Amino acid sequence: MLSGYQTEEELIQNMVDAGCREETVAGVLACLKQGQKKKGLLLLQSQREALLDGIHADQSCIDYLDDVLGWIRKGDT
Repeated sequence: MLSGYQTEEELIQNMVDAGCREETVAGVLACLKQGQKKKGLLLLQSQREALLDGIHADQSCIDYLDDVLGWIRKGDT
């Protein structure tokens, strides 16, 4: 089932640590057990994209906050 260095337990823990929901973990494991590696990779890629979208949204908020901080520091409120 697993190619490489991880036991199933390690793989599960790594996915949990990466923020995967229970459904994603179960889906990836099911795919791997059924020999559907590409489908499992697609599930993990979707998780990665969701995390990256969150980072981009947070970065946008930080940018706006930096603008507000700059305006306040300059006294342009």
